[in-house]
Amino acid sequence: MAVPLFYGGAWAADALQPTDTRSLHYELADAKTGSVLNTVWGWTEPVEGEPNAIAAVSQTLFARGGEWRQRVVFTRDRPPRCLSWDGIFTSAAGAVLVTNHTLWAADEFPLLSEPFPPTTYPMEGMGYALTHLDLGTQEKTSIHTMFGGTLAQVDLWIDGRERVGVPAGEFECHRVRMRANAHSLFPNLPAFLHPVLSFFIPTYTAWLTVSEPQTLVKFTGQMGPPGSPDLLMRLLAVRD
Repeated sequence: MAVPLFYGGAWAADALQPTDTRSLHYELADAKTGSVLNTVWGWTEPVEGEPNAIAAVSQTLFARGGEWRQRVVFTRDRPPRCLSWDGIFTSAAGAVLVTNHTLWAADEFPLLSEPFPPTTYPMEGMGYALTHLDLGTQEKTSIHTMFGGTLAQVDLWIDGRERVGVPAGEFECHRVRMRANAHSLFPNLPAFLHPVLSFFIPTYTAWLTVSEPQTLVKFTGQMGPPGSPDLLMRLLAVRD
């Protein structure tokens, strides 16, 4: 499981409050070598004509050149509901390589036998969703995402509180663990095997600020297929 931010994401204020005007700057690097893979700017903006909607926008700049820009639209509820996401990938020379528009409609996915839960998010919007689940007020929760047309549950729980130092400064944070639910990935396997399988499913760690608006400060975990390196994302700067 990969979490964007992963390819970006923006993190904003509470439901029905004015749009957060901050821009957040992140760095994503190989956790072992420190080699920087990309940097990400994330921010939120209002959606014209939709007062109960907010857009999380991100701009990912790759070390070798090229840009991945995304716009994921959510309701302002807590927890939010995703409405749509758009993406455009351009090369270092400015050529448009990939464009995407997805309407995130719960009852329209043809491979699902029933509508997905309202807390189902595309991986591209997971960063915004993560900071709007009221983690801290509640100790654990679950959300969902889509893997190749299959609905998967992701379990999240608070595993302590600590002060974290990153280039943007020091922040009092909740340490949050994240792991895909074994039963949702392998629903036909006997239940007694699920605890065993959990040992082979990667666990990710995110540090979210205790104070509001809740902000992702740091993230670590394996992104990509088995054998992929652990990655480290850190908050570099916050601009008002």
